[in-house]
Amino acid sequence: MNEFEKLMEESKESGFYSKNQKIKGKVVKVTEDKVFVDIGQKIEAVLNRNEDQDVEEGQEIEAVFTGKRDKDGYFILSRRGIVNKEKLQKLKDAFENKKKVKATILSKQDKGYTVSVEGFRGFMPLSESSLKRDENLPEGFTFEAYIVKFEERGRNPNIVISRKQALIEEKELEKEKILSLLKEGQKVKAKVVKVQPNGAVLSIEDVLYGFLPKSEISWDKSRKVEEVLKVGDEVEVVVKEIKDKKPILSLKLLEGNPWDKFDKNIGDVVEVKIKDINKGGLVVDLGLLEGFIPNSEISHFDYVKAKKNLKVGDTVVAKIFEIDKEKGKVKLSIKQAQENPLEKFLKENPVGSVIQAKVKDVKQKVAFVDLGDIEGIVKLQDVTDNPSIKSISSLLKEDKTYRFKVLGIEKDKVVLGIKQLLDDAFNDFVSKHKVGDVVKGKVKKLIEKGAFVDITDEIEGFIPVSEISKERIKIPSDKLSLHQEVEAKIIKIDTQNKKITLSIKQLILDQEKKALEEEKKRQEEEKKKAEEEAKRKLLEKLSQKEEKKEPQGEGLGTLGELIRKKLMEREGK
Repeated sequence: MNEFEKLMEESKESGFYSKNQKIKGKVVKVTEDKVFVDIGQKIEAVLNRNEDQDVEEGQEIEAVFTGKRDKDGYFILSRRGIVNKEKLQKLKDAFENKKKVKATILSKQDKGYTVSVEGFRGFMPLSESSLKRDENLPEGFTFEAYIVKFEERGRNPNIVISRKQALIEEKELEKEKILSLLKEGQKVKAKVVKVQPNGAVLSIEDVLYGFLPKSEISWDKSRKVEEVLKVGDEVEVVVKEIKDKKPILSLKLLEGNPWDKFDKNIGDVVEVKIKDINKGGLVVDLGLLEGFIPNSEISHFDYVKAKKNLKVGDTVVAKIFEIDKEKGKVKLSIKQAQENPLEKFLKENPVGSVIQAKVKDVKQKVAFVDLGDIEGIVKLQDVTDNPSIKSISSLLKEDKTYRFKVLGIEKDKVVLGIKQLLDDAFNDFVSKHKVGDVVKGKVKKLIEKGAFVDITDEIEGFIPVSEISKERIKIPSDKLSLHQEVEAKIIKIDTQNKKITLSIKQLILDQEKKALEEEKKRQEEEKKKAEEEAKRKLLEKLSQKEEKKEPQGEGLGTLGELIRKKLMEREGK
């Protein structure tokens, strides 16, 4: 195909559009890097998304038809020139009508910052940044500003912006908003920005400034402002009044005379809310007073772990064990207010008792069990004696409930065991069963070498594949299925390894042997009955013949009498 033919073909494919023609289309799909546009004539074209990040599906857009195709065969559109023109007009309108625009820091210069405004480079002088001498704006920081200078210079206009006026307006709006919400007697959070002998200046939301007079620091008049407040402190204060749009603040209105109202004694158990958590312990709210719970009094066990589970605002039950009014201190204890959870558990579940509980975490050699406020631990050696089992995870599963035997206490955990339950169950089973007994069970697992059968909830037996059927089978599933109920004969009890071997085949053979023996016995009994009947009939016949004959006098008697005598003697034996 020559060059002319190629041009003709491309012309047919592109329809009525010509290169660099402005066309309109509808966005039908937006991906991470492409925008698919329906440009009519059953043609879809693509636009590089980097050219216009703001387009959305369903939007009607204008673009330039390049006449080129991408690697997937789609015609390529471009909005670069159109977008730039639209953005340029937007900036011009913002400058002329004093509208705020969004700007992003690109880099810092000696006298200001290079910024990006709608994709165009601009400049913000330091004097228009509202920054203090030691402050800087990071690259990528986006903010609102006004355009204070705008000159069109082809593709790259001269743009100068100011952040200062925009910030002033924002703060004024915030200030008016906060003032409109403040009421006398209202509690607010404020930050100390200046401390002086006659009081302190505090900022609310870093916008509105209020004054806290020395007389409003505390009911204790001897306390100095600098003893109570430091620059940077964030405190809760009460709005006492508002004068000339300036709040007058108070600390003492938060309290009252605390010790006059404190009616608790040593030994009292109280509910308190955590106000602060520090290295030494917990600061708690006692109304107008603060109490302190030392680390050593947080928990019966690991206070570090217990402390991590607490947060400011939590309510705890604690016992007062020290009151020092002179120093203004109250000390409390959480652990003195509650019974030791381990001791409580053992009272309810003594060593040797059996419990049901859920496994909450499984490691290589141990599993941890949820016992409410405390934790149980199960070691691999307390689950099985099988040396081939290296991980407890093959025996216990997370979130599953098991029966455990309470073995004792180890540090802050209850030691539990399963093997001990099985030992007890096995010994009980062996005391009631012996080799040769027949038991019932349900198939719970099939492996290549045989089948495991649950005889009871805690006792399982194993049927080797050779003991499943009289016929030779390759795998257990040839004759058995999961959950099938079976009857089998105990052929081996391994007390050392606590294993019970069963046989269905032996049971069948025993049953067949018994049936044969019973049949043989039945046949012998029938034979004996037949012989006895024959003898009886013979005797009757002989008796009848003798009755017809006359006696021959004394002597040895007739032959019939002799035979009958012998038969009767034999019967007597």
